[in-house]
Amino acid sequence: MDKNERAEQNHKEDAKHQHQDGYEYKVGLVVEGGGTKIAYSAGVLQAFLEKKVYFPYSVGISSGSEVLLAYVSRQIERLRVTTLDAASQKGAIGLVPLFKEGGLFGLEATNKYIEEHAPLDFMAFFGSSTEMEIGVYDMDENRVEYFGKPYVDENMTLIKASCALLLLARPYKWRGKRYFDAGLVDMISVQRALDAGCEKIVVLSTKEKGYRRKPAPKWQIWLAKLIYRDPKIVSHLKNRHISYQQQWDLIDRLEEEGRAIVLRPSKDMGVTRYTTDPTKLEPWYQLGVDETYERMDEILRFCGDGCLREDDNARASVESNPKICANMVKNTLEQV
Repeated sequence: MDKNERAEQNHKEDAKHQHQDGYEYKVGLVVEGGGTKIAYSAGVLQAFLEKKVYFPYSVGISSGSEVLLAYVSRQIERLRVTTLDAASQKGAIGLVPLFKEGGLFGLEATNKYIEEHAPLDFMAFFGSSTEMEIGVYDMDENRVEYFGKPYVDENMTLIKASCALLLLARPYKWRGKRYFDAGLVDMISVQRALDAGCEKIVVLSTKEKGYRRKPAPKWQIWLAKLIYRDPKIVSHLKNRHISYQQQWDLIDRLEEEGRAIVLRPSKDMGVTRYTTDPTKLEPWYQLGVDETYERMDEILRFCGDGCLREDDNARASVESNPKICANMVKNTLEQV
């Protein structure tokens, strides 16, 4: 067993050690990314917060991790600022961030806007009853890694790295390694949720039913070879459409077993991952709100008692949680 295989085995064992005698969580929330299309998922999360539907576990990839911050901290206004206001500001996508940040997505400008207009409530975030994991791709180990809430800090480096799309944004150096969007390999982290001990899973997808990811075009393969000079990254890119379908095949099986439910837009409203027009994003966001309310009874029946309807008792201060404190200290020391 080589170093990568040992690391992966240890990674899986760490996820499983708490629930060998049963499920750690009765239900978990998995949020797919999708650029600015994530506004639909933000609408779904707003409906959950309004109805006080609190999942005990959540995991997000790319922009899915960004909106989960607001859900975990119970900040509805941050959901709207993140996916509507920040997404439509001038430095979000295009030539401006290309010249200023070296990528088509303005991650620094977007993060700055969000934190200025709806700063993350860290006390509510760390005290929340909802656990959260963020997936990123480790360029040095060529694998996806997941990090929990204690690794989120005021710099938001982990979140920005999670949103750093292949070919469209610069990777982020963090904790001595280089990271970017885990969507190169793990677009919908259903397997991670299962490994974390979830019995049932609610999946938030930005794609309409029947969507099929196409193989990466030749120009993307060529550009990835030129930029990254890493055959494993190129291989992951070539096989990304296959991995994506395998993840949906797993979701389909879980649905058949009654262990998964998928919330996705019912129609195509012309919104893409690059849309910045607020007149298009606003109705897309509202569609997420409306369609979730239409299915709320179904969702609550599916979750049963797996979701906490109130988490006031869980909003203890960070100082009173030794596990969080220890991990935050460890994270801080690793970044020094």
